[in-house]
Amino acid sequence: MRSLQIEMNKKYLIGFILCLSACSQNNSNTIHAMRTVQQTSPQVPLKADFPQQQGILKQEKNLPPAYLKWLSEPTNAESVQAYQRFLKQQGISAYIPTFEFLQTARDWQQCDASEFEVPPQELWGNIVPTLKILNRLVDEKILTQFSVTSVYRNFKLNQCAKGAPSSKHIFNAALDFRIGDENPDLNQQLMIQERKAKLCQFWLDSGEELHMGLGVYASGQIHIDSAGFRTWGADHRYSSSPCINNALIGNNKKVSESP
Repeated sequence: MRSLQIEMNKKYLIGFILCLSACSQNNSNTIHAMRTVQQTSPQVPLKADFPQQQGILKQEKNLPPAYLKWLSEPTNAESVQAYQRFLKQQGISAYIPTFEFLQTARDWQQCDASEFEVPPQELWGNIVPTLKILNRLVDEKILTQFSVTSVYRNFKLNQCAKGAPSSKHIFNAALDFRIGDENPDLNQQLMIQERKAKLCQFWLDSGEELHMGLGVYASGQIHIDSAGFRTWGADHRYSSSPCINNALIGNNKKVSESP
């Protein structure tokens, strides 16, 4: 009887050890699987998305939380995707981070407006010639690091932001950008002046054939559009543009004053 009890205890012990081994192996497999999923799961990108197109300066910028919140609305996301598809079909290769491209105006908060907006579909084609000018500026390395500050502005916002009544932004035909930082140091100020000079030279050489409008302001702010060969400066007049000089007058360029 005693030997039978010992034999049964041995079997129970062996069974218990085998069970422990199996459980340990299962836990190990589970942990390994969890690690594998963690390593292979795609991460949500927090950088601005860039179309897969060649020859264009890519500026990596973090996506602002405000843009992500705005984009989380299904109607906004659908409109953005449709607009991007349209521009791709037009052969637009220059790239602006989407959140910058859809910014409305710097005064959007004071005007109780949206920070981001997709223009009405009937106006989408108006920005294409202006983006092609931007292509040239980037391809020829006249522009390197810059931030777009305003593209389309609806009529009400433009009026509140004290834009020109006939502003090309209303028609989604203009683009404003800033060279350098918002508060540039001395070195950047020198770089900004150098870039402005190159922009002016480009406008003198190619602006007429591109129907390029160029507004150059005292800060690093620049305006470009494709609504006619003209230039202006801080007071929105031809005479205040830094692009106007004796060489221009000598070339007998016919330039409109109106921005």
